[in-house]
Formats: sequence, structure tokens, C-alpha cells
Amino acid sequence: MIKTIIKVLIFNVLCFSSDQERLFINHLVEQDGSYFRPITNEPVIGDIYRYFGHHASEHTEFVGKIDGKGKNGTWTRWWENGVKRSRGDYINSVRHGFWTEWKINGDKYAEMLYKSGRIIQLKDCETENCNETMEQ
Repeated sequence: MIKTIIKVLIFNVLCFSSDQERLFINHLVEQDGSYFRPITNEPVIGDIYRYFGHHASEHTEFVGKIDGKGKNGTWTRWWENGVKRSRGDYINSVRHGFWTEWKINGDKYAEMLYKSGRIIQLKDCETENCNETMEQ
């Protein structure tokens, strides 16, 4: 009986600590571009991941990083079916640089060039050739 209780406690500690190391967007609340823990409303900082299916052990992808200034670096989002939805860079939670968006079936939908959060160039991939590089 005691061995079983110890095994359960160790399992719970390992599961809890692994959840702390990896923040999953599946379990976070997004508000105005920031992410919070659902019960405590505590803002999160660190690497954000997403899992597909019912458990993080099935299929996990890196989404992006949140530091003291917000979203920074490359962020990737996915549709529920696991197809990439968008990818691009943030600087202090503001979109900057080249972004790509895909439809739920995986077809490229649009390419955008952002400068300080504003779109300065846009390509509709259904009507324009998105295989050519955008001018910066």
C-alpha cells in the first residue's frame, strides 16, 4: 500500500514539474495578445507549445516565446487538424517582418510584410504568385 502511494506521488510530481517546464497554449487563456494561467490569471513567461490529440505526449509543436516584453521571435500557429495556420515574427508582441498564412487544408493563403505591426505589403496567394520573394 505504501509503495503504491509513493509511486502515485512520484508520478504526480513528475507530471506537475513537466507541465511547469512546458507551457501549453491548449491550457492558457489569451487576452489582448497576452497569455495567462486559467485559474490564477497569472501571466506566463517562457516557451509556449501546443499539443494535438488528447495528450502532450502524442504530438507537440513549439509555438513561440514570451519574455518580460511579450511575444518575441518566431511564432507558429496551427489549425485544430494539425495544419500550420500562420508563421511570422514578433518584436515586443508586435508583428514585424514576413508572415505567411495557410488555409485549413494546408494551401498557402497570404503573405504579408509587417513593419511595427502594420501591413506594408500583402499578397493574396490565390490570385498572385506567392513563390516569388516579397520586396522588403
